Amino acid sequence: MEFKQADKLIEAYNNGTASPEERALVESWYLKYKTANTLSSVALQEEHDLGLQALNAYLTEPRKMRFWPRIASAAAILLVMGSGFYFYKVQNMGIKDKISLAQDIPPGRNTAILTVAGGRTINLSDAKNGVVIGADKLVYNDGTRVSDPESVEPNLPVEMTASTPRGGIYNVTLPDGTTVVLNAESSLKFPSVFKGKNRKVELRGEAYFEVAKNKSHPFIVESEGQTVEVLGTHFNINSYVSSRYIKTTLLEGSVKVTGKDNELVLQPGEQSKLTGGRLNVQIADIEEAVSWKNGYFRFNDENIVDVMQKIARWYNIEVIYKDKPTLEGFTGTISRKSNISDVLDMLERTKIVHFEIEGRRVMVMN
Repeated sequence: MEFKQADKLIEAYNNGTASPEERALVESWYLKYKTANTLSSVALQEEHDLGLQALNAYLTEPRKMRFWPRIASAAAILLVMGSGFYFYKVQNMGIKDKISLAQDIPPGRNTAILTVAGGRTINLSDAKNGVVIGADKLVYNDGTRVSDPESVEPNLPVEMTASTPRGGIYNVTLPDGTTVVLNAESSLKFPSVFKGKNRKVELRGEAYFEVAKNKSHPFIVESEGQTVEVLGTHFNINSYVSSRYIKTTLLEGSVKVTGKDNELVLQPGEQSKLTGGRLNVQIADIEEAVSWKNGYFRFNDENIVDVMQKIARWYNIEVIYKDKPTLEGFTGTISRKSNISDVLDMLERTKIVHFEIEGRRVMVMN
């Protein structure tokens, strides 16, 4: 793409004649390379040679476009130097302009609690990102021992629960070698030693599973209203109580999902939804389903209430709606490693919603 082509693309975007694919290209480039500070002419010149190469690579690489809808052209000035796109906010006071650094809210972190028989709890280290459950010992996934005054009795099944608070995430390796990533405000109940025919666990909230293969001992996940049975595979279950349905997304292998009224066998790339006891299957947005595990938010035409539920769990905030929530759908991608102001700023750029922060309360306004 040469300068003139890029210039025409931007002109079409600003006057509303760009195709959906063209709008997605401009907005995805904006998300990836946005900056809040005006570059000097020297800096722009330095970007000139690198810009064309970067955009050409971007255009030829297969990917799904990531964009936010309805970015008002009046809110940004787009400069083109070679093929580098830079947006600059002009006289548009957003959430990042209205709060101080002290008011900003940092993202969630690695934190979890392990509860063992008798209600004894172990606060797992925030400096680690995972724990490995053995028959006779507890270690972090870097090999260091978990500080615990009482050891688990060898080979004796003891009920254990790993749980994350709001604003927490943690990796758990089960006794059979299965690895589980727990999203914020989630818990997984399991035995310290798997005995018998089945390897059974109970999930509340959301988790990503990579199940160790064992044809003789099926792995079973029980969550609110459904059971998932596998031999060895990769899948994600979203079973938050606040959600309207339970979603099971299959990445690899096959799983049998059983609800109150029916059961389904999922193939890779499929997702089941449990609503009112009945399961339905659809093609999955894999990237959206596991985005949280991979360190970012991905919203796919989601209403503001669903969007803010995800944000609230990760940033441990209370959400208050000062107006009736808009029914507009939001689509976009942003890192979960960012402070909350960055996430809210991206939502504000749609011109659909605005925010105020007071302590750990976030007010949503139309």
